[in-house]
This record gives sequence, structure tokens and C-alpha cells, in this order.
Amino acid sequence: MKSYDAIIVGAGVIGAATAFEMAKKGMKTLNIDAMGEAGHGSTSGSCAIIRVYYSTVPGTALAYEAWHYWRDWADYFVTGEERGLAGYCGIGGLGSKTDLDVNLSTQLASCPELNIDYEELG
Repeated sequence: MKSYDAIIVGAGVIGAATAFEMAKKGMKTLNIDAMGEAGHGSTSGSCAIIRVYYSTVPGTALAYEAWHYWRDWADYFVTGEERGLAGYCGIGGLGSKTDLDVNLSTQLASCPELNIDYEELG
């Protein structure tokens, strides 16, 4: 009988990241997922952008903290893979603010509180 320190439900980006962090601490983990392959669920439908503005302050704060890990990905994720890592290319972002879209205004309101730089264009 095999034993694990943790059984993680989900093998998408969150489940895989959780298992990775636990394994770095020496824990033995098992990911289980309803989908046929790791990353096959909602993770596979991601547009693969990294943004720091979300509808809540806690969501924005978490995304901003995570952005620092993405930016310094090669230092954080040490691998012996000779082909190297997928690269991170920080090019900024552009959102469109309209009178009908109140969400962007709400999202931007938390940026000064969290010291996130942004610029509004007229």
C-alpha cells in the first residue's frame, strides 16, 4: 500500500503548483483529477496571460505577488532540463475602459492601495 503526505484534488495549474511546493518541502503527494491528463481542464482553456487586476483587492494582491514569481521564474523554478524553461516576456497590458464596463474602474481602484503601477490614457 502506498502512502502520501497529501492527496491533491486537481492536476491543473493550482493542483500542480501545490504539489510542486509540497514536494520541495520533501512531501510525497498524489494528484487526482477527473480529466484524462494534467492541465487538461480549465487550465488548458487559459489564454496564458499574467495580469494583476481582478475584481477584488485580495484577488489583485495575490495576483500581484504571483507576478513577482513569474517575472523571476528562472530563479524560482530550478530545473536540470537542458532545453531550459518556457520564457516569461513582460510586455505590459492594455485594457479598454468604457462607460458600460464598471469592472475595470473597480479593478484599478485597488492598484494604488497595493502600489501597483498603471497609467490611464485618454
